[in-house]
Amino acid sequence: MSVIPSPTTTQIQGLTTTTIAALTTADMRALATTQLAALTTTQMGALNTTQVGALTTTQLAGLETTDLAVLTTAQLRGLTGTQVGALSTTQVAALTTTQVGALAATQLLGLETSGIARR
Repeated sequence: MSVIPSPTTTQIQGLTTTTIAALTTADMRALATTQLAALTTTQMGALNTTQVGALTTTQLAGLETTDLAVLTTAQLRGLTGTQVGALSTTQVAALTTTQVGALAATQLLGLETSGIARR
């Protein structure tokens, strides 16, 4: 991570939203799932669409439901169908109706492919 090399979860939680918003896509991909899980809901809300879209399926699968719940519809639209398909049934259930309603058809197909839509 270009801001702090190998930051601890405590250091991650101490980053300002301005610093979070300045993270590159490479920075986002370099975050371990434990580091990503350490982001506060305020920090998650500060991520832009490109940053959210840069997350790997493994990183997305490790997000807490409270973090997913604060993502805006614009942030969610930055995800591919494959990324949406990586979400667990618990994570999808935590999305609001507004968030689900904002998903594009290709993203919803990701849910179908993952088997969530058939459950």
